[in-house]
Formats: sequence, C-alpha cells, structure tokens
Amino acid sequence: MTAFQCATRESFFERYEDIADHVAAHGYAVIGAWDTECSTLKEVSESFGSVQTHIRADANGLVGISTETVVNREWENFRSEYSGVTTAEFLPHTDGSYLHGLVHRDERYIQLLPPKMLVLQCWQSAAAGGASILIDAQQVHDDLAKENPEHLRILSTKGCVTYCRDDQMAIDRAVFEELDDGTVMLRFRYDSTAYLADWALEAFHSLQQNYFMNPKYQSRFTLATGQIIVIDNYRMLHGRDSFSNGNPGQERKLRRVWLAHDRLPVLRNAANEHRDRRALKRFECYDILANASPRATVPPHSIGIRKAA
Repeated sequence: MTAFQCATRESFFERYEDIADHVAAHGYAVIGAWDTECSTLKEVSESFGSVQTHIRADANGLVGISTETVVNREWENFRSEYSGVTTAEFLPHTDGSYLHGLVHRDERYIQLLPPKMLVLQCWQSAAAGGASILIDAQQVHDDLAKENPEHLRILSTKGCVTYCRDDQMAIDRAVFEELDDGTVMLRFRYDSTAYLADWALEAFHSLQQNYFMNPKYQSRFTLATGQIIVIDNYRMLHGRDSFSNGNPGQERKLRRVWLAHDRLPVLRNAANEHRDRRALKRFECYDILANASPRATVPPHSIGIRKAA
C-alpha cells in the first residue's frame, strides 16, 4: 500500500491537496508522518475537519486503541461492548454506527451522526498479527445495484436496522442512509449490536456473506510505526485480524481520532426552553471540539458513497 511520505510538517501541508484528493477517490490515504507524537495525529486530523470526541477519548479527542486503560473510565463497567480494547478479531465495520443524538449548543441542538472520517496512527506494531482490513463499500454498492437491486432498496430504507451499544442507540436507521446534503452514509456492524426488521434479515445477512466477506472486496495491510491512515467512515469498512502482543513493550499501540460531519443538522426547541435533560447527557462525550488548527485546509471534495447517475 503506497504511502504519502511526509518527512516534515511542512511537506505534509505541501502534499495535503493530493492526499485529500486520494481520500475522495479511494476512500482512504496512508501518510508516512514525521514522528509518532500525539500532537502530530492531532494536527493531521484537524487539517481534515473538526474532532468529534468519544467516551474513551482524552481532552483532545484522542483514543488509545490498545488493551490499556485510557482516560475516561465510565465505560469500563461495560468493557465487553468495546472491541477496540481487545486483541481479538474485529470484523469490518463503520465507527459510531450506534450514534444518533443531540448536543445543546447555545440556543441550538446539533444532531450527532457517526463520524465522517477516522484517523489512525500506529506508534507500535503488534508482535504478530493485527493486519488491518479495508472494504470499499462504493464498489459493493455499485455491484449490489446491478446484481440485487431489491436488496439495495431494502438496505437503503430507514427502519431496516437499529444499532445499540452500551448507552447509545441509533433507532430505525438504514445501512445505506442518504443524508440531507445527498451524501450516502454507510452505517454497518455485523455483530450483537445490530437489530434487524424481519423484512431486512435476508438482505442484511446477504450483504455480509456475499459481499463484505468476499475477498475480492477486501484489502489487507499492516501499518508501520509512524504511519497514519485517514479513512472515509461513510464509505469504507475497516477491521483487523486478531493479534498477539508478545513480551511487555511489544504491545500493539494505535491512536484514533474521529472527525465530525461538516454539515450536521441543527434543531431548535419548539418552546424555546433549554433544560438539562438526562437523555441528552449521554451524548456529551461525543460532542464536537473547536478546531484549533492554525492551518486553513479544505476537506476532501467528497465523502461517502456516490449513487450511480
């Protein structure tokens, strides 16, 4: 897998347009960064958009993907819900499939969606295993439209699937969900978090078994120390093989950042009353952070799946 080699911060910004174009064209880009510092991941991430935080994230929105305990401990009572902290195989999925809520901002309410992109930084590879898997759902969507348009129609219908993980639930969603701006957002997990309408069972299982499990749609690679991968979360599934950490000091260590959709829907309270509500509290850890990047960049020209004309 070819990487954009950026030996310095300046070389990254010089190549930024090419990297963004690669993300738009292929759904991802690999960057050979100048170091493995947290600040580098943050700077690269913020060049693509605003950070969306996470229940396991630190104050900068960075999540440590390893078997170590991280900053926010509230989730630990439900540790089995968080596959990223295990060494087991993690089936290809989209991040934040279970997310659909509101956060209060001044006199407005921002509707949270799954992150548009995720950025992964490798700062220590596993002793064995741990290869990453990418699946381009644009190709799957195009093939499904030709080979089984009825299944595509079902999977594009809101109400076909609900995802529930820990204290988050996205009710009556679609696998291929068209947003207000015309973006088609992929929202998919094939595990115990998924709850299906009876009329969508066959189409959902067929999508996994005949397409997402088909090797012709899969790319496997191992990130090298210092490499960063930027992934379009509305188009690509990502997963990983199981891995072994070996001796102390040989643990697989990745960091991750989520990036929020640029045009999240805005709602207003009908009575213009702004009360603290427990139902909204659980979304605060998935809020959008202010972008502190001093460099003005343009996000990729397109994200998500594009419908055939």
